[in-house]
Amino acid sequence: MGNKGTKLHPKTIGELQKHLGSDLTDEDIKLWYKDFKESLTPGKAQLTRKDFIEVYDKIFSGDAREFAEHVFRTFDTDGNGMVDFQEFVVGLFVSSSQEMDKKLDWAFRVYDINGDGFITKDEMNKIITSICKMTTSTVKSVEELTHDIFSDMDINRDEKISREEFLHGASKNDFVIKLLQPDPDS
Repeated sequence: MGNKGTKLHPKTIGELQKHLGSDLTDEDIKLWYKDFKESLTPGKAQLTRKDFIEVYDKIFSGDAREFAEHVFRTFDTDGNGMVDFQEFVVGLFVSSSQEMDKKLDWAFRVYDINGDGFITKDEMNKIITSICKMTTSTVKSVEELTHDIFSDMDINRDEKISREEFLHGASKNDFVIKLLQPDPDS
């Protein structure tokens, strides 16, 4: 699969460590590179949206395709419809970060589907629905959960949640915190 003979350039490792912090070892990056290369369509150097969704869908017992579309958007930082290795590593690092601020900022970008800097009830419904499809999470109803989250987070009651409102409110919301865990079913 992929270009197995291609080596990861030491400069790329150094740039990633500089950007993401020294806690990321050469071995971590090389392991992620191996996984990345094995996920590629043969002859390609980047993950297509389809490849990304297929890889993501294999991780969960449920149907993760819809949620993977939203995650893909946050990994594809240059908006070219492909995820290269550096975007892949940065996305993995941020989405799996132990630092709650980084993880919440990433989560906000997942929920903010149209990228306008706010989360609407419609966007929240779509994300929660996609999360429920990929996990065994059961909720009373998506609409009720969205209503409850908005009641907690939408401080100025303008029917949308800003980044600041989300960062402030998400750390106090058990459902949102659970969804930030590596395995939301646990």
